[in-house]
Amino acid sequence: MSKLNSYIHLVDFIGEFLGSNYEVVLHDVKNINNSIIAIKNGHISGRKIGGPLADLSFKHIKENQVSGKKYILLYGKTKDGRQLKTSTYFIRDEDDEIIGLLGINTDISSFVELKERLEGFIGYSENQVEEVKQEEEHFENSIEDIMDSIIDEVVGESLISVEEMDHLEKLEITKKLNIKGVFLIKGSVSKVAEKLKTSEATLYRYIKQVSI
Repeated sequence: MSKLNSYIHLVDFIGEFLGSNYEVVLHDVKNINNSIIAIKNGHISGRKIGGPLADLSFKHIKENQVSGKKYILLYGKTKDGRQLKTSTYFIRDEDDEIIGLLGINTDISSFVELKERLEGFIGYSENQVEEVKQEEEHFENSIEDIMDSIIDEVVGESLISVEEMDHLEKLEITKKLNIKGVFLIKGSVSKVAEKLKTSEATLYRYIKQVSI
């Protein structure tokens, strides 16, 4: 926590410099349930001190723990659907382990709306060009909401119902959830087991298989 303390003053500094259209937030990733330890202009996402990590943070921490990557740039959405442009800086300790995240988010929904208006006016459509798939981060007010959101999204991608799934299909869902870092969240195993209509013991076997 001592190293993260040295970043707390930067939250106010960057937030004051950039202005009220930019949210600056500092996370302690060792406390995922209440990870936000400092935030400026929290009205952008509706979050406050004591809030949890965003959904994609688990995936990015898992992917970049040993990658040496310094930061990532992507897009996100608020709970009410506003589009955000986001950036996250990985704070590492002396062993190069990720211990914190420093994020900067800005609401670009008005620019997106303007872009759509201009495209409509000049007759241009994104369907006419190759689409580039980008990850979108979503912000929730509780770790339970985040966990439910990720699980529902992954399970919902399947073309068949849970009742019709065999063990290989459930194993594939477990793999996707593991990649997204869901199993870093306390209580996720019982939640996923319930959703997949299987036992926790079976799910632990699935997790062991996909983690090899």
